[in-house]
Amino acid sequence: MNFLKQSIIARLGTAMFAISLMALISMISSVIVAESTQGDATGINLAGSLRMMSYRIIAEAQQHENQPSDKTLARVLESIDEFDRRINDKVLTDVIPGDKDHKLYQIYQTLTSEWRNILSPDLKMQLQTGPQGSTKNQKLFEDFVPRIDHMVRLLEESTESKIKLLSLVQGISLFMTVMIIFIALYDIKCNVIEPLGQLLQASKDASEGKLSARVYYQSDDELGLLGKTFNHMAEELSKIYADLEHRVQQKTTLLRETNQRLQLLYNATRRFNRDEDICRRLMPVMKELEKTLPVGPVSVTLCDPNQHSSYRQITTQSLERPADCMQENCNDCLVPSLNNHPHHSANFPIQTREAYFGELTIAYPPAAPPNEEQTTLIKTLVGNLGTVLSLELKASQEQHMSLMEERAVIARELHDSLAQSLSYLKMQVGRLQILRKKHQSEQQIDDVVNELREGLNNAYRQLRELLTTFRLTLDQPGLKPALESTIKEFSERLNFDIRLTYDLLPHTLTANQEIHVLQLVREALANVVKHSQASETSVRIVQKNGYQIEVCVEDNGVGLPEDKNPAGHYGMVIMQDRSATLNGEFKVENRKPGGTRVQLNFTAKHN
Repeated sequence: MNFLKQSIIARLGTAMFAISLMALISMISSVIVAESTQGDATGINLAGSLRMMSYRIIAEAQQHENQPSDKTLARVLESIDEFDRRINDKVLTDVIPGDKDHKLYQIYQTLTSEWRNILSPDLKMQLQTGPQGSTKNQKLFEDFVPRIDHMVRLLEESTESKIKLLSLVQGISLFMTVMIIFIALYDIKCNVIEPLGQLLQASKDASEGKLSARVYYQSDDELGLLGKTFNHMAEELSKIYADLEHRVQQKTTLLRETNQRLQLLYNATRRFNRDEDICRRLMPVMKELEKTLPVGPVSVTLCDPNQHSSYRQITTQSLERPADCMQENCNDCLVPSLNNHPHHSANFPIQTREAYFGELTIAYPPAAPPNEEQTTLIKTLVGNLGTVLSLELKASQEQHMSLMEERAVIARELHDSLAQSLSYLKMQVGRLQILRKKHQSEQQIDDVVNELREGLNNAYRQLRELLTTFRLTLDQPGLKPALESTIKEFSERLNFDIRLTYDLLPHTLTANQEIHVLQLVREALANVVKHSQASETSVRIVQKNGYQIEVCVEDNGVGLPEDKNPAGHYGMVIMQDRSATLNGEFKVENRKPGGTRVQLNFTAKHN
């Protein structure tokens, strides 16, 4: 029974087995009854014929008494033999029960005994002796025939009882089958259809997100176990869903906080890189830091990187305006009263590997110190501030160094060009003084004066070219724009276009190298204007084999005289000095077709 309670399949299988068993019982009983009634009809007919044979024997015996003859005698004897054969026939004996206590068996034995021992011998004797005992035999037959009828009725009743038994068995089988089917259908309805309906509805609700759906069917069978499993699964899913919702809320809160921190870092980076007073840049960031993290007040102490001495204090909560505040309309740091609640503080140095710029101090409640993520945020913020201050310091130093380098370049240019011309003029003035003291001829004095005049003109020209060069360098940064401007200037002076070939990668030359290259090209073009009488001129500046630079100025003029550096002309000397400054190879030569080639090869300085 426990097994049937625990398994729907077992119950349905038992019902099917019971239905099959009832059908089998019905069929077996039908076969048994059919086998048991086989020959009953023949036996009943045969028993009924005994009654007719009795009447026939009596009738033939009376006819023989009335009209004795051999024919009638033979007919009576034939009927007696036929009766004897029929009453002992196997068909009749097979339908008679073998139970000696059975009433039908007893009647049959009485009939056969009476026929064999009384009727048949008496009847044969009567036929042999005459009609003296005919009345007696007739009376015996009249008593014998009702007993035959009684046996026939018993045979009929026996056959009918078998048929009734078959009907009863089939009826009981049909009734049991119907009851089993009804019980099975009821069990299917109560224990299969309704639980499946609950499971289906609960599954639909669960698929729609209603995890509160439950199956209320309780049983020890498979569907009961399935219902318990579904309820357990729904309960676990509800817990998991609630846990996931909690995690999502936590992650959402964390993402919101992370977004606020990223926004703080982004705003801080933009603020730090503005060209404003340091207080105007730091105060909004410090205020936003107080809103983002449970800290405050926040203060920054700035120090001189070179002397490590404090020069400025900035705080988000101050009762009065700082003495060094230059924004009288700004009240960002002013508060009506200070927070006197107990707090702890943490210091974060504002520094880089190169310099120390001060420190940032935050105050926080003792019960809520900054966690690791908040500390990382503050350190990142302080690191960005240190980087910005370091870049500003480097920019200031580079600007100072650039100014110093620019002054050195100007001094070198003046020394390499104008200073040499003035030295030459000083020497000529000294020579002129000596000639006047010696009272030399006017011709010699005039020659010296002419050389002074030419030297002054050269010095003035060099000064003008220097001013032009510096003006080009300042107005148009980079070598190529300055070269294009120079080419345009000398093209107008020569009345034809100068070809320019420029093939340098960006930022190949330093500023000092660019100035020397530009000055050398201008000096070479100035010589073309003064001396070459050329109709074509080209300037080529190309980069070869990595950082090898070639500067070449060519023309198709008259070429160089035998004396390549006559007295009072320092152009070649200045170009050679510039080449030596660049550690390059300088040469000036005549071209075979005609004209002059000025060429400089040097290696560019690179990181």
